[in-house]
Amino acid sequence: MADDDEQTVDAENEPSNGDGEKGATISTAQNQGGNEMANDEPEATPVTAENRFSDPREFRYSVNSANGITLTWLVDNLTGKTINYYTVKVSTFNPVGDPSYDEHSGKNSFNLQYVGPIIPGLELGVFELFTYQGALDSIRIDEVDLEYADGTKETVVYNRTTKDDSGLNNR
Repeated sequence: MADDDEQTVDAENEPSNGDGEKGATISTAQNQGGNEMANDEPEATPVTAENRFSDPREFRYSVNSANGITLTWLVDNLTGKTINYYTVKVSTFNPVGDPSYDEHSGKNSFNLQYVGPIIPGLELGVFELFTYQGALDSIRIDEVDLEYADGTKETVVYNRTTKDDSGLNNR
């Protein structure tokens, strides 16, 4: 968990502690003496994707000749607000459903960061070569962190997976 107050809401809009069990998970930052500290950052409010994004027009990946993976994900901004920044958090998996790891960093989770502004109704998305993996079978978008022009933040719990490897630049 992060060092600031945090709660995650799953796709059914019920609080989740991140391991599949229902119930709120809240953590508070503490200083070395064990006392709670105030956090100057605005707290990200967790929400689900139904009223934040359209259904994806594109959600696929491609593999180039060097095992470079490019993710394409395109949706419309349905938030009613202008998005200044967004971070798409993705995880990668092999054909048996285990984590698939980057050949250079050894990571299987990635934060893909973008700068807006994206006004309501316009498209946001991902088109980025972000990892090199020979055993990749699927990519899951776990969450999308949004920071709006008014300074508020939200974490959209997405939890959608693609196995569609028909994207551009295939081998």
